[in-house]
Amino acid sequence: MTVQLKAINRYPVKGLRGIEMPSAEISAHQMLQDDRRFIIATQSSVGQDGIHEWARKSNFLQLVNTPKLAELGTEYDAATTTLTILRNGRAICKGNLADKMGCTVIEDFLKAFLKNDIAGTPKIHSVPDVRFGDMKEPYISVINLASVRDFSDRIVQKEIDPMRFRGNLLIDGLDPWTELKWEEGQIVKVNDIKFRVIHPITRCKATSVNPDTAESDINVPLQLRKGLNHLYMGVYVEAIENGTIHPGDEITITQ
Repeated sequence: MTVQLKAINRYPVKGLRGIEMPSAEISAHQMLQDDRRFIIATQSSVGQDGIHEWARKSNFLQLVNTPKLAELGTEYDAATTTLTILRNGRAICKGNLADKMGCTVIEDFLKAFLKNDIAGTPKIHSVPDVRFGDMKEPYISVINLASVRDFSDRIVQKEIDPMRFRGNLLIDGLDPWTELKWEEGQIVKVNDIKFRVIHPITRCKATSVNPDTAESDINVPLQLRKGLNHLYMGVYVEAIENGTIHPGDEITITQ
């Protein structure tokens, strides 16, 4: 079976729902364009001076500490850095995240939406040339859909939405868990663009939040540990070439 790239996702605002991309321009040693570019935080979480460099996700609002964020849908226009927030499929508010007034529109909505769930006022932050992935390095996450299906069918015995794992590149055609056998430094090609394998992704309790209901309904780390004796789902890779990728592109894994 051919290994294919099935979907490309980015998360312009860390903690909010991802955006599926029809294609992605890959730049060597960079995350996907605008992936995790913006974060939501309160003054108590980042301090009075705000944020000026990469910091750990525990400093920000995210699903593990603010699961209600999963109730929100998003749309994003990269050309204008405009975020639209949706609830039940209906646009609630829209703002340019590179503009102070646009941020204020989004922040005012979040303040009202999260008034019973957080202490402090939510603010949107970004830092030039910084992306707020879970790792400081500019890695791209790869999810093997066969592994998600196996975890769902054999371990949890309940359907699992791959969006729980907030992956960038969703691939299919591999046997389950094959990606965990990739060695550090091994090369994976997507449309002949090279990516270097880094290491498996250890999963935290944020993955326990159902992306459709915002409820913590499955203890994913516990189930991974009990069923598979590890905490991994997906792997990090680093782009080492420039180019364009699309869903449907063939994937080649070097030996």
